[in-house]
Amino acid sequence: MIRIGPAGIPLSCKGRTNKDGLVYIKKVLDLNAMEIQLIRGFQMMSEEEAEQIRSYSEENDIELYVHAPYYINLAGEDDEVTLSKDKILYAGRVAGMIGAKILVIHPGFYGKRSEKETKGLIVRNLKDIVSRFKKEKIGTKLGVETMGKQKVFGSLDDVIGVCKEVKGSVPVVDLGHIHARCNGCLKKREDFENIFDKLKPLRLKYYLVHVTGVLYENGNEIYHVPIKKGDMPIDPLIDLLLDRKYNVSLISESPLLEHDAMYIRLQIEKAIMKRTGKETADYRDLSGL
Repeated sequence: MIRIGPAGIPLSCKGRTNKDGLVYIKKVLDLNAMEIQLIRGFQMMSEEEAEQIRSYSEENDIELYVHAPYYINLAGEDDEVTLSKDKILYAGRVAGMIGAKILVIHPGFYGKRSEKETKGLIVRNLKDIVSRFKKEKIGTKLGVETMGKQKVFGSLDDVIGVCKEVKGSVPVVDLGHIHARCNGCLKKREDFENIFDKLKPLRLKYYLVHVTGVLYENGNEIYHVPIKKGDMPIDPLIDLLLDRKYNVSLISESPLLEHDAMYIRLQIEKAIMKRTGKETADYRDLSGL
């Protein structure tokens, strides 16, 4: 099944609460996923609001994800790691209350450490967080995001290596970040195939994928741009997803947010109509392919 949604409250939604955004995603956009953004530190959410979000998402079959605060470093000094763990644990509690499937985290920085040393610290600290999740009965998985800058731990191989060692963690495939980090290498179908083939050893039942255009230089992300403004085509990705019928959630992280979420939907439905010869298509229904 393919799910599509924005990373945060849609820009065109007049209400600015997560519940407002969720209702808008269903009633106006007719999409079926949302990644709630807790990216600015310890953002509050009441139990009442969390229950409303959880109930609405379950009743309307909307898959929920949560993004933890951006600045996290699980390979830093002791105080920095402690604060990072606290941020992840707080966001994890929110994710658990709303029934989110994955909590997305940024793993950390290499600093002066080698790749091996950095990975070892991140694995150790993630295992501790997973243990604390279990103690608090938080069912949300930890999602380790691929990152778009060379100084940051988070190449695709980095993330796969961590997820192999930390039970309860899964990769979050940020295609814009991968594209930036490899200096624009995602152009053809086989480039996207290579990503999913590398993930095979993890035996994932579903994939969380971030999609955006990206401006980059020398293997480093500068900032996100609309999908059409970037040089990473999404049609080869869509062909791959339709052929292999992956269970995938495509989250738009474009500056245009819901506009590009709808653009992804449109391109998928066009591809389905081309394959089936029908005049209409629904991105949620791949049974006729």
